[in-house]
Amino acid sequence: MPAPQTFSTWKRYLLFCGVGASGLLVDMGLFHLLHTRAGWPLEVSKLLSAETALLNNFLWNDRWTFGHRRVEPQAPWPRRLLRFHVICVSGILLTLTLLWMMHHWAGVHAEIANGVAIVTVSGWNFGWSRRWGWAAGPISASTTGHDRPSPP
Repeated sequence: MPAPQTFSTWKRYLLFCGVGASGLLVDMGLFHLLHTRAGWPLEVSKLLSAETALLNNFLWNDRWTFGHRRVEPQAPWPRRLLRFHVICVSGILLTLTLLWMMHHWAGVHAEIANGVAIVTVSGWNFGWSRRWGWAAGPISASTTGHDRPSPP
């Protein structure tokens, strides 16, 4: 069941962060099973666990965080999934950049810099997911019963 349409942007952001936390658990749990328990190579284990977490996050965001939106007609779920991948990859690159700059240029401890980068980039990921990944489509006359969308 999607979150109520009346949720504020901040509540949606908190839902988005909750979904991200579930993805973290999926990633770490699967990585542990594949690498530590099953003895799979580190790189293969990480790629599979990260992609599984990304798919987990996409499904929950699609159903729960942004499930209330009528997405643009040209954005069926495969296109939203591709967009989410682009957003996440750009977020990872931004996180790495911020982490590197804070740690190497500003001398911030690596774990603290990583935490700050993650929190900062979660806002980036949410904003782009909201504006592009699950962009709201126009409200059609068939949906409202009017020729034009109703004012907010």
